[in-house]
Amino acid sequence: MKLIALIPAGGVGERALDAQHTAPKQYRQIAGKSLLQHSVAALLSDRRVSAVHIGVAAGDPFIDSVRLPDVVRIHHSGGDSRAQTVLQTLGVIDQEQPFSDEDWVLVHDAARPGLSTTALSTLIDRCLEQQRGGILAMPVPDTVKRVVASTLDDESPRIQETVSREGLWLAQTPQLFKAQELQIALEKAVVEGAEITDEASAMEHLGQQPLLVRGHAENFKITWPQDFALMEQYLLKYSE
Repeated sequence: MKLIALIPAGGVGERALDAQHTAPKQYRQIAGKSLLQHSVAALLSDRRVSAVHIGVAAGDPFIDSVRLPDVVRIHHSGGDSRAQTVLQTLGVIDQEQPFSDEDWVLVHDAARPGLSTTALSTLIDRCLEQQRGGILAMPVPDTVKRVVASTLDDESPRIQETVSREGLWLAQTPQLFKAQELQIALEKAVVEGAEITDEASAMEHLGQQPLLVRGHAENFKITWPQDFALMEQYLLKYSE
C-alpha cells in the first residue's frame, strides 16, 4: 500500500485577485511562503504520505520558481475543471507507477494552507480503519437562506426561504480515496457530464457514501482578498 497526495493547481482563483496581486492565488506569499508551499508542508506532516503530486496548467510560468521538497512531483496536467485536472494527473501518475487496488490518494486544495496535522492524521486513520474513503468537513453553524433565483445577481438579493441546516456539513479537503476507485468515479462523472465540485461528489455519483471526519475552522479555503490576512495570522500564531 502507498499513500500519496495530489494538489490540483491548474486554476487562477479569480475571486482572490486584486489590483496588486494578479498571479494565481496558490503562488501568493503569506507568512514567508506561498500558499502552495504551506499546503505541501501540511500534507507531508504525516509520514504516511510518501509523495505529493501537483497538477498545474500547461505552460504555467510560476511553478518553476517555487522551492519544494524532493518528494514533490510537478505535472503539467491541468484541465478545464478541477475534476479533469485531478483525473489527468492521476492518469500521469498511474502511467509512471501503476496503482494497485490498495493505494490511496489524498486530494487537497492549494488554497487551504491551514490544515493541521491532527486533522490530517485523523482522516487517514479513520479511512484506513474502515477501508472507506472520506473527507474533512464541518457542520454548518449558521442559519441558511435560499435566495430568490431572479435576484441572484442583484446587489441585495432577496430571501426565498430558510433551509434547515440539520444534517448539512461544509466540505473541506483533504479528501482521501482509493486511487483506482477515484479514477473510475471521475471518468464516469466526466463522461456523463455530472456536476462534480469535489472528489466526494464524484464518489457519490458512483453510488458510494464517503465518511465525514470533523475538520477545523482554520482549514478554510482562501477565496476572497481579505482571507489572506486572516490565514496569515493563523499561520504565524501556529508557527510560534
